[in-house]
Amino acid sequence: MLPRDAQASLDTIQRLQGRSVDEYVDHGFARPYVLLSALAVFVAFASFDLPGPWDTFAVALGLGLIATVSAIWQRRARVHRKPTGLELLYHLAAAIVFLVACVAFQVAAVVFAWKFGLPAQHTFAAAMTALMVVVTARPARKVFRAVARHAVAGSKSR
Repeated sequence: MLPRDAQASLDTIQRLQGRSVDEYVDHGFARPYVLLSALAVFVAFASFDLPGPWDTFAVALGLGLIATVSAIWQRRARVHRKPTGLELLYHLAAAIVFLVACVAFQVAAVVFAWKFGLPAQHTFAAAMTALMVVVTARPARKVFRAVARHAVAGSKSR
């Protein structure tokens, strides 16, 4: 093999690696998965307003929906790769932001329920949380794409 052939092969690998990162990110933030995740969040959180055994059923339905979406997402992925440390840090930060938003929406729902007499405060907070999931999906995808590309580029320079 000549040096120019080796360099051409390396260039092709780097070009395809960039495309595989894009495919990985685009699949993870595909609209059906985002919408189903938002629905699962809504069902699970709104279930706290339901009486008797229905609340347990709704929580199980929401968790089952999350598990099903996760399994389908993993099964249909065209690109499987191990997340880098930077990507895991991004996921941890996103989870913390999600939990803080959930608590903030619950507090806001309690205040609105007390002030305006809302009958179903958890449903209101669940709707706001699900809406937040849908609205923040596109900016989160852009940030995650940048993080993943930076992580891949950083691993090449080592």
